[in-house]
Amino acid sequence: MKLFWKIFLCFWLATILMLAFGLGMREMIPVKFLRETDTDSVFESDAAKAALTAGATAYEAAGPDAAASAVRSALIMAHRRFFLFSEDGVLLAGNERPPNFFGPLAKTIAHRGGDEMARYFGFGFRMFYICPIQSASGHRYMAILAVFEPGERVLRLRFWFNLTVGMIPAALVCIALSLYITRPISRLRKTAQRLASGDLSARASPLGTRRNDEVGDMARDFDTMAARIEVLMSAQRRFVADVSHELGAPLTRMHLALALLRRQFAEKNSSEIDRIERETDKLSNLVQQLLLLAGLEAGVCPAETLAPVSVRSLCENIIDDESFEAAQANCQITGEREDVVIEAYPQLLRRAIDNVVRNAIRYSPPGSEVRLDCRVDEESRHVIFDVIDSGSGVPESMLSDIFKPFFRTAPGRESKSGGTGLGLAIAHEAVRLHDGTIDAFNRKSGGLHVTISLPLRTASTENDLRSPRLSANTLQ
Repeated sequence: MKLFWKIFLCFWLATILMLAFGLGMREMIPVKFLRETDTDSVFESDAAKAALTAGATAYEAAGPDAAASAVRSALIMAHRRFFLFSEDGVLLAGNERPPNFFGPLAKTIAHRGGDEMARYFGFGFRMFYICPIQSASGHRYMAILAVFEPGERVLRLRFWFNLTVGMIPAALVCIALSLYITRPISRLRKTAQRLASGDLSARASPLGTRRNDEVGDMARDFDTMAARIEVLMSAQRRFVADVSHELGAPLTRMHLALALLRRQFAEKNSSEIDRIERETDKLSNLVQQLLLLAGLEAGVCPAETLAPVSVRSLCENIIDDESFEAAQANCQITGEREDVVIEAYPQLLRRAIDNVVRNAIRYSPPGSEVRLDCRVDEESRHVIFDVIDSGSGVPESMLSDIFKPFFRTAPGRESKSGGTGLGLAIAHEAVRLHDGTIDAFNRKSGGLHVTISLPLRTASTENDLRSPRLSANTLQ
């Protein structure tokens, strides 16, 4: 059954149950229920007729105002509207202007004789008591008394009791319908989040196989889309890895040929050979980074095992290596670093932090500082690395994209600065393999702030970090 009909039938069923339970309570519970707190729940026609007769007598003695006062003085008549008509339907007295049909109604019932209860289905439900009365002098009149009006229903406890009882089955049906609709959508949303986070195997298959409505169709279409994305992404990664691997052998031969060529022209200073060598080195570096990135995206850690790593020593070694590049850019690397030992892949973690620091140096203005801080968050049990520069930052709309391969905030920006657009992508994958996170945001004072957060795992928790996707393997 389609979801439209399920929703329609559920609301229809809820309405029927609400009416059935409400009317059922009215029939099953005695009329005098809650009478102690609802004194107007029972209308006594004899007492009302006596009060109306007194009003007619007062009308003959002192006029319409006296009639209204006499009727209001009776306890049962308090706050009720009443109207006094002649047997011909002419209004004689009343506490307000009556509806136009009251006159003809009084005349009609006078001809019938006897008391009657009339219902008026106008704006809300109204009930009127219409009766012939005779004053002390013997004159006959027709009186109309408002027995029940919409405002009184709202003030009655019994009305709210019946409404509450009637709402219970409707509420249960609506809750069941809401869960039936929202729970599979929530599961589908979680599956979509897994797919967006990089888990290309995420599927909504159980949800799609059990339902034949629109939600089930959406789940099956989602699985088809996810399978197609997985095939395309796997083909892309395999293509990059295969091409990079195939380029490795020709590049090795080119290096050997360059070495022989330089030996042959050892006595000559050839700028052409120097240029070829520089471009070949760039191409070799690009191929190596592509191979590394392809392996990291596949969950393969390059040829190393977990080992205790002192984060302070690691940061100081990175600063020593990058000091020359910072000096060339007229920058200085500073910061404060706490010392803690964690279990990690030493070279992979070093490369991740080093790539972020080099990126900060590359885009920092001359004479500025690049900070590399390391601290321990005891509350979340994480080690946090902060790399802060004073550059121009990144447009807010692009902050989530800078960790994608070959992403450039401006055309040719990385190529002009000597970058390949893979450094931050490699850092992102390296941090992910450590079950950590890497984020970037712009500083209010200017510059980019990159934060790397890693779980605080020591030697005692080494087994928690080891998993099939983190097994040490050599990239081919």
